[in-house]
Amino acid sequence: MLSPDDSDLAAPLHPPTPGASDDPATGSAHEVNERGLTDIGPGSLGRAVATPWASNSEVDPVDRRLALARSWDDLLAEVRALPGFETFLRPPTYKDLLRAAAHGPVVTINVSEWRCDALFLTSDGVEAVSLPDLSLRDAERHLERHLAALAWFDQSVAEFEAAVAALQRDHSDRDAIRLRQEAGARRRQATLDLDEELTELAGWLWDVVMVPLLDRLPAPGTGDLRPRVWWCPTGPLAFLPLHAAGRGTQWLHDMVVSSTTPTVRSLLDARTDSSTPSRDTGTPTRPRRRFLVASTFASTGELLTGSLSRLTATDIVECSDVAGVRRQLETCDFVHFDCHGDQVLADPSQGGVRLSDGVLRVFDVSSISATGEFAALAACKTAVGGVDLLDEAITLSAALHYAGFRHVVGTLWNLAESVAQSAFAAIYDQLVTDDGSFDPINSARALASSVDQLRADGESLHSWASLIHIGP
Repeated sequence: MLSPDDSDLAAPLHPPTPGASDDPATGSAHEVNERGLTDIGPGSLGRAVATPWASNSEVDPVDRRLALARSWDDLLAEVRALPGFETFLRPPTYKDLLRAAAHGPVVTINVSEWRCDALFLTSDGVEAVSLPDLSLRDAERHLERHLAALAWFDQSVAEFEAAVAALQRDHSDRDAIRLRQEAGARRRQATLDLDEELTELAGWLWDVVMVPLLDRLPAPGTGDLRPRVWWCPTGPLAFLPLHAAGRGTQWLHDMVVSSTTPTVRSLLDARTDSSTPSRDTGTPTRPRRRFLVASTFASTGELLTGSLSRLTATDIVECSDVAGVRRQLETCDFVHFDCHGDQVLADPSQGGVRLSDGVLRVFDVSSISATGEFAALAACKTAVGGVDLLDEAITLSAALHYAGFRHVVGTLWNLAESVAQSAFAAIYDQLVTDDGSFDPINSARALASSVDQLRADGESLHSWASLIHIGP
């Protein structure tokens, strides 16, 4: 399971400040204990586990975990006694959390059966804003309708694609022609149904969440002058497009540039991680940056010959197999996924992206230690978690963010390939600089501008509302 706790455990044993000490022996012990705690998962509790520290004897897994936990606590105390490590793996302080809101408010929406509130975090403090018209029951009802509309939409798209493939095999087959026409009609109806559901959902989110917050949000702007806001939804709202809230002529997207964060801690970590410069420098002492393209779609070639062809200061690496992509993720600076996505609501850690030889799962990504700056997931459903773990940010987008990619652009549901290509081409047009480098620092604004263009081109709500940004 990937959760906020996992992001804490994944913190590297390196000095948080220049000149801090590093003890190789302590680091090695830390790795052994962390790996041991990770290996003893829910699936292993029913069997005995051989341990290297017990002469290979069979030891009850519960006893082993308790022993490892005690050893872990002892190691933490030892590490925190080293100069520069005093706060190692400690929860952030209140003062630390305020720094997460240095460039705009961070709004956590708490949904419970007792009451619902927005915790409005700014650099000056935190304020609890009551949301009297929001209830857990209503949120669950809207989530149920939303998932049903998405399931019907996904099914209609799959049936249409299968019918098109059958017709391509035999253009004269009358049954194939009829099935393609019927599948096309179902897809059009499912699209209309989804847009209708999303319109109602967007209006409800506007009424019960945004209206009570309007006088606390930054003054609205237009275009590049829109202020930044970070949303941290919980419970059923973690599935819903808060950034697309709106009714009539009032839409949140027109007022602010929205980003999502799985936790306030992950946003704080992304803000304070300045170990990697945001620009390609081209200096002889620094290796060229690497942009990984993991695709199973032929249409990705349009990006490679279009916006990304301007990356003269960055090496583009193409890879489509699971092992190769996983290996490249640990060393690349930027990555673009262009492939289908799988979502397993009952076990979200098994969801992921379908590559040429299998699925790169959320579980696989969670064990990666990366230092990348940008990940784009044009794949479908890469930013949605599981219904049984509503408060756990278990998505591929969140997994890449936790693994070390500061900025992630993902999708909440199926996005037409043509729409995805247009959206990401517009994003890259803004992030590829005149000197041929890639600068993702304005990823959120680039996405907002791309959505502006999609809306101007007449794309419906289900197209642009699927796109989200995670990161600082």
